[in-house]
Amino acid sequence: MKKTWVVRLAFKNLLRYKRRTLITAIAIAFGLTMYIWIDSILTGAAEESVRNLRWYETADAMAAGPGYMDDRDSLPLDNSFAWENLASELEAVGADVTPRIFFGADMVFFRDPYPEDGNVPARIIAIDPERDQNVFRLWDTLIKGRWLLEGEEGALVGRWFAEDIGASVGAPIIAVTETRDGYAQTIDLEIVGILDSPNPMINREGFYVSLDTADMYLEMGGEVTSLFITWPGAELGRSKSDHLVNLVEESGLEYSPWDVQAADYVAVMAAEYSGSGTIIVLILIIAAVGISNTMLMAVYERSREIGMMRALGMADGRIRSMFLWESGGIGAVGSFIGIFVGALVNIPLVKYGLDYSALMRDENFGYRTTGIFYGSWHWQGYLYAMILGVGLSVLVAAVSTRRILRLDIPSSLRFN
Repeated sequence: MKKTWVVRLAFKNLLRYKRRTLITAIAIAFGLTMYIWIDSILTGAAEESVRNLRWYETADAMAAGPGYMDDRDSLPLDNSFAWENLASELEAVGADVTPRIFFGADMVFFRDPYPEDGNVPARIIAIDPERDQNVFRLWDTLIKGRWLLEGEEGALVGRWFAEDIGASVGAPIIAVTETRDGYAQTIDLEIVGILDSPNPMINREGFYVSLDTADMYLEMGGEVTSLFITWPGAELGRSKSDHLVNLVEESGLEYSPWDVQAADYVAVMAAEYSGSGTIIVLILIIAAVGISNTMLMAVYERSREIGMMRALGMADGRIRSMFLWESGGIGAVGSFIGIFVGALVNIPLVKYGLDYSALMRDENFGYRTTGIFYGSWHWQGYLYAMILGVGLSVLVAAVSTRRILRLDIPSSLRFN
């Protein structure tokens, strides 16, 4: 008896038991469609978050003084460094760089033009208005007013920040801070532009002033707290990091790639994936229960048929192989349906996304997206879906067939 006979018989049974095949395939398709949908959202949100981190917060890497990363939440100014020579060396090897100073301040505003008197704490970022455009993409997010000019006492603020305090272009605001040596300092600023970024952290907390202004008022002596670095093709994985690391470390500074700077984000995303993975497992369990029920029915309702085949001399191995091929066929049908439906569902998800902006406005879930979660064509997810669909079907059928083959032939023929 040729082995192909078993395969042909298995696939004939798919058409012979059309209802069972369809029910099982639908159970598989539902589970895989949900898997593809969730995988698309998670992958799309992760890709956009990484992109927005690198475009608006971390660049591809950062150079800073020794120990600055460990203490950066306190926004220290005393761990600053001269940056011009290192910038020239990095630019000579094809990198783009921009200096920044991070410092904290209490922002004070008064009634007229504001709705009421008040003050809010803020993290201010001093930028070089020209160099910054070569590394970050803040320029593209300007929706009102104009860009900063070198040396002016102006400020750019995030849209949500401006809405929260009732600020508009032209409104005055006072920054109460300290110099690098710890002396009290007051900076009178005018809001010259409002930013609306795809990165929610910029909209929520963004406050930018000119590097020259910060240097003068903070008495930095031309030094900065950070030097951000990017290079062509970095997002595509083209790495110059070894050479750049050497240049930075030879200058006595520490080199921090984007994922080290965004370690909190990476940890949050790992936790999000863990929780979402649990949801995916539950969906697959639901699908597996549907598959197991129908496959158990398929095997037990054909127990007499199995007993007859065994009585006629068909080996248990061939019977098991027939059911495995049959279940694999059902899994393949269900997987193709699930992948097809999943792809159809993913089209509007990729094009229009899911709007969670009402939640993201005031809550921080770790994602660097303002609230519209777009899907992604994550082809590995489709491959995993196919493997899961076929694999679950074959696994359940193997367990069910093993149980019925434990019966002796007379018991199989009498089985009800």
